This record gives sequence, structure tokens and C-alpha cells, in this order.
Amino acid sequence: MPTNPKEYTNLRTMLDSLEVGALRYFLSGEGLSQPLKFQFLKGMLQPVIDELWHPQQGTNKAGLESECPPGYFDCDGCCVPYKCPDLSNPKPKPRAKSAKRKR
Repeated sequence: MPTNPKEYTNLRTMLDSLEVGALRYFLSGEGLSQPLKFQFLKGMLQPVIDELWHPQQGTNKAGLESECPPGYFDCDGCCVPYKCPDLSNPKPKPRAKSAKRKR
């Protein structure tokens, strides 16, 4: 079945809005604390993610999420096309020193 360009564009627009809106909400200094904002967002988004990646499967008998398809990595219940970020030692990277021009 060919892709409908109008529907594809509308879907891409909705996803862009969701991404930017969720980040703006989470990062704003207003309202709930970030941990509460995260739980709020996760509660809304995780069921959609689960349904898209594992339709009608839910969780297996052990209570663990189903595996991601080949080429994707399971990062805390989300299938992504990159290895999960290692957040065990979050140190800021040193800034590169800018080259000063001599006058």
C-alpha cells in the first residue's frame, strides 16, 4: 500500500509537536517538580509506546516487556535504534578551548 503524503506529513507534524511539547513541559521551571512531570509524561506515553512496539502482546508471563525487533535496543521499555545511554557516571564533558586569534 502506498504512503499517503498528507497523512504522513500530518503524523510527522504531530510527533514533532509531541516531542517539543513534552520537552518544554519537562524543562520549564513552572508547576510540578521534574520527577513528577516525568511520571506524568511516562504514564501517558508508555502505554502508547507499548502498543506500537508490542501490539496485543502486553507483557510476557514473567512480567517483562517483549523483545525489541532486530536492530533496536530496549532502553527501559522503549525500543530505540541506538544503544542505551550510559547514565551511571554523568560527568559533563570539558569544553573545548576556543582558539584566540593574535592581533
